[in-house]
Amino acid sequence: MDGKKIISGMPSMSPKTPEAMEQPKEIEKKFLIETLPDNLEDYPSEEIMQGYIAITDDGTEVRLRKKGDMYFQTIKSGNGKTRTESEIEITEEQFNILWKTTVGKRLEKKRYKIPHANGVIELDIYGEGLEGLVTAEIEFPSEEESDAFVVPTWFGEEVTEDKRYKNQKLVSSGMPEEENLEILDIPEYNLEDGIEKIVSLINEKLSSQTGPVLIEIAGGSASGKTSAVSRKIKEIFGDEAIIFSMDDYYRGKTFMNSEAEKGNNLNWDQPEALNLELLQEHLKNLKSGEQIEKPVYDMKTSEPIDTEIIQPNRVIIVEGLFALNDIISGEGDIKVFVDIGTHGRILRRLLRDIERTGQKPADILRYFAEVVEPMHEKYIQNTKKNANIIVDNEYSPKVEAQKSGLHEIQLKFKIELDAETLRKLGAERLSSTTQVDYYYNPKDRNLIETNEILRIRQEGDHKILTYKGPRMESEYRKRPKFEFEIDEETNEKFLSIYGDQIKEIRKERILYELEGIIFSIDSVMKIEDGKEIDLGKFIEIRSTNKEINDEKIKDVISKLGLSLPDGIKESYFEM
Repeated sequence: MDGKKIISGMPSMSPKTPEAMEQPKEIEKKFLIETLPDNLEDYPSEEIMQGYIAITDDGTEVRLRKKGDMYFQTIKSGNGKTRTESEIEITEEQFNILWKTTVGKRLEKKRYKIPHANGVIELDIYGEGLEGLVTAEIEFPSEEESDAFVVPTWFGEEVTEDKRYKNQKLVSSGMPEEENLEILDIPEYNLEDGIEKIVSLINEKLSSQTGPVLIEIAGGSASGKTSAVSRKIKEIFGDEAIIFSMDDYYRGKTFMNSEAEKGNNLNWDQPEALNLELLQEHLKNLKSGEQIEKPVYDMKTSEPIDTEIIQPNRVIIVEGLFALNDIISGEGDIKVFVDIGTHGRILRRLLRDIERTGQKPADILRYFAEVVEPMHEKYIQNTKKNANIIVDNEYSPKVEAQKSGLHEIQLKFKIELDAETLRKLGAERLSSTTQVDYYYNPKDRNLIETNEILRIRQEGDHKILTYKGPRMESEYRKRPKFEFEIDEETNEKFLSIYGDQIKEIRKERILYELEGIIFSIDSVMKIEDGKEIDLGKFIEIRSTNKEINDEKIKDVISKLGLSLPDGIKESYFEM
């Protein structure tokens, strides 16, 4: 990927300048810093803003960086402490145009330059999204000097070879979690085996203690802690069990508004919105065999509206986002964390809330990215350490994608038909357009392996987010599907979670209609790893209309002079 191609369409930048031609070696080491050196503010510093245009599988990166009033484009390749680097200075105008391509792959930091016998230590204090991360890098003129470097006493762990602390990884995956650095000694089960184990533990407790058995079941939004786990346990133990929803302990809208007036803006996905102290007191009372007067919360008014008397059943199931919060986790006899990745939680939430609340999909996605996911990372995921059982209830695309309610049928043929031929066949030209499809992978899942597709389509001023589940058995390419238009703000929120773009498909598309069937003539270009590949021209026949049967589609295929066995089931993405 050369400098000239990267800045295609930009103001002139000659690739033959000495700066662009040189490929110097960068030899450096990187360390974590836990204690800042004395008199840090006495050293020169500068604010740095950087983003990534491209990051390839082999570690090659194309980076933009703003330092003060200077702007740079850099290409780095290689791994470890020795890398090849090529950097050129660019104009502010060039930077601003290219900066748009780095959405979801940006970071900010303040850099201090501290003199050292071996050169200059560059100490970086990271900003938004990476608060608390401080690193130090030092560059060496040779491998020998690097090997002979004596680490200052105020340096922490070396992370030169740790890919999690590469800037390109930080922009896509965020701050490495502490829990990722240690192995949690907690048994993990799939859903079926997990429920069987929970039931076994409950029976053991019932036989060995006289009082109630308290089970705490936590997990993220749409993890299945209520529907897949809590209700199943209640079903097994029948009248002996009661489900104790933490939702009744929300303090309510009046409390939230009162806090907002004080400048403390809370949201419904953080533990401060609940009266966990009252819940802890009630759990203690129930375990002691005492009845309690539990609040009753009304979701429509967002207020507690009444109370009800709860007797201490033999099996008490406490379920909620914060069921393993430190305030109440000590009351549980059995502590369960229902685990699922971000991708699965987003899709379940979309499929659930569209049906349940009638919300617009774009609004659901925006709220998830702005509130639900940050609160999950801050308050819920780290409570997994309090569990003694982890139940993996990962999203199952083959089963759950069917809830979209919409199936798309497609079939392609690699052939060219001119406009006059189509006119004679009776096809009506509807429109022409340019489409650019960007395909993404979440940070916790490889959608190629699970046969899912997630893309954002740019068509004119419109952006459309599309999810397609695994391919179904059919003569055509048939997938469950849902899609919706998003605005630029929602697009940026989406990219903050799905920042790993894996492919780009560009199409010049002309739409036609023949006997009620829509088809297109597509000229297709694929961009992958910075390389453009001309896939050629295709006819693509598609339908999401349940009223159109297979025979009608076959009739149109035949009328176009095409043969069904010659049809291509692969999407352009898969080619």
